[in-house]
Amino acid sequence: MPATHPPLPCHRLKERALWAKGIIEALRGYGRNLVEQLPEDLLSYASPSDFSLGHISQTDMNRLWYCAVTLSGDECFGLRMGVNFSTPTMQLLNLAAHSSPTAGDAIQRVMRFIQVFSTQIQLYSVEDEHYLTAYFEPKGAAHPLQIEALVARCVASWRELGNDTLPLITEVRLNRENDTRLQCEDILGTRVRLGSKRVSIRMSRLALQSRLPDSDAFLLKRLDASLEDMLEDLPNVDFAEQVKQRIRVLLSEKDISEELVAQPFNVSPRHLRRKLSEACTTYEKLLDEVRMELAIKLIQENRLNLGRIAFELGFLDPSSFTRAFRRWTNMSPTAFREHSLRLQDPVSG
Repeated sequence: MPATHPPLPCHRLKERALWAKGIIEALRGYGRNLVEQLPEDLLSYASPSDFSLGHISQTDMNRLWYCAVTLSGDECFGLRMGVNFSTPTMQLLNLAAHSSPTAGDAIQRVMRFIQVFSTQIQLYSVEDEHYLTAYFEPKGAAHPLQIEALVARCVASWRELGNDTLPLITEVRLNRENDTRLQCEDILGTRVRLGSKRVSIRMSRLALQSRLPDSDAFLLKRLDASLEDMLEDLPNVDFAEQVKQRIRVLLSEKDISEELVAQPFNVSPRHLRRKLSEACTTYEKLLDEVRMELAIKLIQENRLNLGRIAFELGFLDPSSFTRAFRRWTNMSPTAFREHSLRLQDPVSG
């Protein structure tokens, strides 16, 4: 089994175990013996057991995605898996979408209930005169292939809401950098733009106004009630994850403090600490987690030098950043970057 990146410790966030089973099933298509090369704890998801009530930590999901793309040798593994992956839950969500009055109502319904299918993403939309853009915001440190798989699944489902004369999806934007645009377009069946900062699907507002032929108000009312119940049964994204998202925003703005973190929650810094204590963590631990996640992401992207990354993360000097990175990964930032580059380009490595 090839070496993997140090897993990101995001144990608070859980994904439905059906995703792990789906990834392994997709990996079988690349060769029977590949699945047997998975780590033993991940291989347990290859059994025929019912995983519909089970969950897997985000850390182990990231490990599984890394193993799958490494073993398959397919850098578009996530897109291919997502196009073909479905579960009874997703089928229920699709039925609710097709029972909606318009394509726009259908998209908003999927965005509202998407977490019954995957807990690793939050969807929100932005409209302008001609388009509605659905943005895929990862939770915690979700693996990029998890996001791509979700995008592919949504493209496959949402495309059915349009028609040949008025296509619904006009463009998919991915943040991958490599030269795979034509391959991505072939898999998704639509125009793809690479190198985007945020992953998104752009749709025609005119097509969103189209009435759906299978709309059914009677059925939709009952489907919505079932989906609401399913949302309530999911593990709650705890307060700590909301605080981490606020920390990410403030770090990007280069202005962070406990006071500013507490503001959107309408609590004092003291109350913030008390609530985080109830979640078995602290402000300092969450700040450290966010810095670690961003450090790994920025180093793997290979856009900024290490001194600039230290500055972006709020470290006073590069040596402080280096000490923190060793504590996180047992590797120096330089060694980690070299390791990442070798994995991205094994021929030159």
